[in-house]
Formats: sequence, C-alpha cells, structure tokens
Amino acid sequence: MKNNFVFFLFSPFLGLIQAIKHYRESWARNSIWLFVIFYGYTMYRPEIMDSSRYVAKLQELYNAPVSWDAFLSNFYSDETGTVDIYQPLVTYLLSFFTNNGNVLFAVFGILFGFFYSRNIWLLLDLSKKQKMTVGMVTVLIAFCCVIGFWNLNGVRMWTAAHMFFYGAFLLLVNGNKKGVIVAVLSILVHFSFVLPVGILLLFYFVKIPWRILYFFFISSFFISSLNIESIRSRLESVAPDFLLPRVKSYTSDEYVETISDLNATGNWYITYYSISINWYIMILFTIIYFSKSKFSAYSKSFSNLFGFSLLFLSVGNITSLLPSGNRYLLVAQLFATALLFFYYVVYEDREYRKWAMLCSPLLFFFIIVSVRMSFDTISLMTILTNPVLATIVDLPIPLIDLIK
Repeated sequence: MKNNFVFFLFSPFLGLIQAIKHYRESWARNSIWLFVIFYGYTMYRPEIMDSSRYVAKLQELYNAPVSWDAFLSNFYSDETGTVDIYQPLVTYLLSFFTNNGNVLFAVFGILFGFFYSRNIWLLLDLSKKQKMTVGMVTVLIAFCCVIGFWNLNGVRMWTAAHMFFYGAFLLLVNGNKKGVIVAVLSILVHFSFVLPVGILLLFYFVKIPWRILYFFFISSFFISSLNIESIRSRLESVAPDFLLPRVKSYTSDEYVETISDLNATGNWYITYYSISINWYIMILFTIIYFSKSKFSAYSKSFSNLFGFSLLFLSVGNITSLLPSGNRYLLVAQLFATALLFFYYVVYEDREYRKWAMLCSPLLFFFIIVSVRMSFDTISLMTILTNPVLATIVDLPIPLIDLIK
C-alpha cells in the first residue's frame, strides 16, 4: 500500500511503470488506478472532444446554480433528452464546490480507473502460476488498448464499457452472480448498455450451440450494409418514450451524414487499425472453434466466455454499420481479447500459437495506432509532474505536439 502513494506523490507515471514491472505485487493494480485519476486531472481536452462540453456544463452550473428539483426535471424529458445518470449527477454535485475541469475529470477517473485496473487484473489472475510469454503479453497489451485509459474523454460510454465487462466477466468466468448487478448498473452510466445487458441475459438463460454462434459470427463479419431507415423505424416502435429523443438523435439523417463526414476526413490508419484487430480476432476465433476436437472438453468458464464473445461480436459487427454503432464492437473486442488471453493461459495449442504469431503484425499495427491516438490527450504534465506540481502549473500540452 505504501508504494501506491509514494509513487503517486512523487510521480504517478513512474508508478505506472513500476506497476507494469511488478505486476505480481498486490499494490500494482492500485498504482494503475491512481495513475488514471491523475491522467484525468492533467489530460489535454481539445474543444472538439466531449470532455470540453462536460467542463463547460460544470462551469455553467457553477456560475448559475440550479435547484435539485430543477436538476431532476432534466431527466427523461423530451426537451433535454437526458437519460444517463452518472455524468450529469457527478457534474451537478461538483458544481457546488468547483468549476475546475481538472477536478471534474479526476473524479471521473476514480470510477473509470477502478474498473480499468480491475479488468486488467481479472486477466492477470488467470495466469498466476505461469510465466508470461511474448504472445500473452501482446494480447494483454491489446486488451488494455481496446478501450484505453485515454478514452476517459468519452466518460459515459467507456466507463460503462469497463463496468459492463467487469460484471459480465464475474458472471461468465468466475460464476459470481453478483456480476449481473454491476453489468446492469452500467445502464445508469450510458443508456445504450441496455443492449449489451440484454445480450448477456439472453446468453445466460438461453443456451445457444457454438455452431450457431460461430456461423452467426462469420456471417456478421461479411455484412457490408444495413437499411438504416428500417432500423430507425423498428427502434422507434420498441423503445420506451423516455428513450425516443436519443434514438431519433442517433439515427437521424443529419447525424448519419455528420458521422460519415468525420469518417471520410479521418487518417487512413484510424480506419484500418480497427479492421486489423477485427481480422486478428476472426482468424484466431476460427482456429479455436475448429480446435475444439483436440480437447475432451473446454472448461465451463472458457465455454461461457467464448460463446458470449461470439454472440457479442456478431451483434457488434452488425451495429458497426450504423452511425456510432462501432462502439458496441469495441466493447465486444474487450471480451474477444480477454478470451484470446484466456486460451493462451489454459490450453497448449501449437496450431493456435503458430497462427497467433503469423497474424501478429495485425495486432502490432492495432497497438501502435492505439498508442499514437493516446498522444492526443496524454499531456506532458501527465508524464512529468505529480499531484503537487499539477495544482501549481496548469499547462496541459499533448504529447502529439512533440511529434508534429
């Protein structure tokens, strides 16, 4: 415990490095947690990102306080369309004390960092009795990058994602039914997790054969287009009234056009890094599926995680064709990379390891681009300062400025 706070006070970034080096120590996961909180305090927040909008709302509430009743009236109303609880509530409560965006995102980092660090150690705990191989380390790094700590910028969606993963993993792999509670609570952080929670409950209560799940997954991988108008009509017909404003905003023609324009102006590697990990997952999942005859039986934990990953990836592949729907695919990729790490740890499959090595350039490309993207919000303050200096100096210069 002492190591956590010594590193945190002296240099949270050094604490991160030491936690990676001494990942078997009990204090390591909390050093990661503290670093994420410090990252939230020192992150660079460009005006075009969601984080600036959240800070602007904090400052608005600070300068013009609203009553509790007025605040509550914003939820589930046609005028505001507010259906998420976590981010608005934290922002509102903090506005009584501060208008500092650094403090706001440090607080956001508490919940995000907790689940981010715990999810990493859910995987590391699987390999307690084994020496980490290069393949295992590479997949673990990819897992950390799928929804990295730098995604704190989109605090609602990605905090909910790590909450959902944590709860679902406890249920599927550890057999802990309390995980359902954590998974369901993710809906309070981002309303769209109604879908992942529904998929989790469907998988848990309806036993779907692997053959159906695998061919559903392969079919979804090659779907190239969807009828958005038909989907919009269907969603509007089944969504409860309080969700209709959000459904309409996410499927409107204007939103579709905006997302298309953003995708068209993005760098080529932003498009292909997601494709690269998707192909990596598809190839290795295929190897695992056709290798099942080598083993008399997979463990229940592995079978649960593999089956759910196939189902969730299938849904993610389909929703990725909708505007902003690729976010579900990222959450599904958390489960997929966790499954690939699990397979490395538990099963000695030479064929799998051979294909993993052959496809490793796809994974390396994904990791490199992910790290590059993190430079947009990781600041020099995050790397070079500590909690004392960061309260005195507030010059968040993103690392990307050192490269360009």
